[in-house]
Amino acid sequence: HYHDHATDPVVDPSLIKHKAKGGVIVPFPVKLHDMLDKIEEDGLASVVSWQPHGRCFVVHNPKEFVNHVMPHYFKQTKMASFQRQLNLYGFNRLTGGLDKGGYYHEMFLRGKVSLAYDIHRMRVKGTGVRLPTNPDNEPNFYALP
Repeated sequence: HYHDHATDPVVDPSLIKHKAKGGVIVPFPVKLHDMLDKIEEDGLASVVSWQPHGRCFVVHNPKEFVNHVMPHYFKQTKMASFQRQLNLYGFNRLTGGLDKGGYYHEMFLRGKVSLAYDIHRMRVKGTGVRLPTNPDNEPNFYALP
C-alpha cells in the first residue's frame, strides 16, 4: 500500500549521518535523485525525467539513456543493470496509466532527496519468480493532493 511522504518535513541532506555500505559513498537512490535534478538543467528531460507530480520518473528514450546519461552518473552501462539496481532498492514499475513504464518508491520524491537516504538495498531473495503485476494495486499519483 502506497504511503505518500510528500508532506514529510524536509531534512538537510548534509545533516544525515549515513554509513557507507560496501564502500559506496553516495547510495544509488541518492545518485539517481541527483541525476534526475541535473537532467532537467541539462535539457535532457526528453530522455529521462520526473513525472509532473514528482512521485515517479520515466526513461523516455532507453537507447539515449544508456548511451549518453548512464555513463555520466552510474557504473552500469546496461539498461538491465540499471533496472536490477531499481529492483534491489525496492522501486516498482508502473504498468498502466499516464505513468506507464515509470518507476516509483514511496521514499523517492522530487525535491526531497533526504528521503532517498532511507531507501535501503534489499537482501537478494532471488527465487527467480516474478510476481505478476496488478495495475489495480498501483497508486494513481494524479489523485493525490
